[in-house]
Amino acid sequence: MNQKNFLFRSPAAISIFILILTGWLISTQYFGLSLFASQKSLRLPQLGAATGDIYITHEWWRLLVSQFLHVHFLHMLFNAMCILILASTMERKHGWRVLLGIYLIGGLTGQAASVWAYPLLVTDGASQALMALCAATFILLPRSSLVWFASLIVAIQVALDVHAIAGIKAGHLYGFVAGVFISLAIFFIPGKQALPVK
Repeated sequence: MNQKNFLFRSPAAISIFILILTGWLISTQYFGLSLFASQKSLRLPQLGAATGDIYITHEWWRLLVSQFLHVHFLHMLFNAMCILILASTMERKHGWRVLLGIYLIGGLTGQAASVWAYPLLVTDGASQALMALCAATFILLPRSSLVWFASLIVAIQVALDVHAIAGIKAGHLYGFVAGVFISLAIFFIPGKQALPVK
C-alpha cells in the first residue's frame, strides 16, 4: 500500500497520532521545555490532565484531553507509534467509526478508572486507549499479523506495571476490559465479521 492510500484510508488513525504529538508539542512550549525533556506530572492539569478533583469540579472533559498529554517523550512516542500501527489497520478493516468507538470509549473508561483508583495522582497518557486497541486487535483482527505485536505491547505494559506497583494499573486493566466488551459487541453485530487482514 502506497503512502497516498495509507493516508486516505486511515484519516482517523492519522488524526489520533497527530493529536498525541501535538499534545506533546503544546506542553513543551507552554512550560518552556526542550522537545525531549520530561514533563512535570503535577503541572499537566494546567493543560487538561485529570485528578480526583474532577469529582468535585465535574470537569469531565479532562478524561478526554488527558489522553493526549504525556510526562516522558519516549512514552509518548511509544504510545503514538503503537496506536498508529494498530489503529490504521483497524480503521482500514472496520472503518473509522469502529476505531473511534474503541479508542474513545476504551480510553475514557481507562482514564476514569485511573482517576478513581488514584485520585491524588495525575492521570494522563494514551496507554489506556492503547490497551483497548490491543484487546480489539485480538478479537476483531484475530488472523492479522498484528496480533503478535499487540501481544508484545500488552506484555511490555504488564511488565512495566508490575515493576512500578507490583500489579496492573487500574487504567490499563479497565481500558483493556473495555476494549474487549466493545469489540465483542461489534463482532456480534449482524453482518460484522472479523476477517483476516493481509
